Amino acid sequence: MSNSAAPALSLLLLAASIALPASSAPLSAEQLGRLRISQRPCSLNKTRQTCVITVPEGSEVMRIDFSAGDQPFWVFTPTGAPTTDRRPYRDAQGRTWLFSGHRSFQLVEQGPFRNVIEVESP
Repeated sequence: MSNSAAPALSLLLLAASIALPASSAPLSAEQLGRLRISQRPCSLNKTRQTCVITVPEGSEVMRIDFSAGDQPFWVFTPTGAPTTDRRPYRDAQGRTWLFSGHRSFQLVEQGPFRNVIEVESP
């Protein structure tokens, strides 16, 4: 494996681990096949970059990994009924975000930080 492929594979395996049961065994092809993974243009507080979005098949839990800076990521779980306008999601730290859109979407953090994530359609 080339040096440039190793970080991408590590990111893929790390993203996969958020949606599947914890195990010391490596992920199987079937487990990896159950993940929907897309790479899209995005921004975090207006900083343009690329995001890798991972969603397990049959789930609404979503992980967004960012390419810029210290490569932050968030894991979101919906907490309200499905809608395309201001659906509440909660991140792993318990903060509420409002989701708007569909193929292109925006998440706006509620509370003092007011982070904004914008993701463009593929």
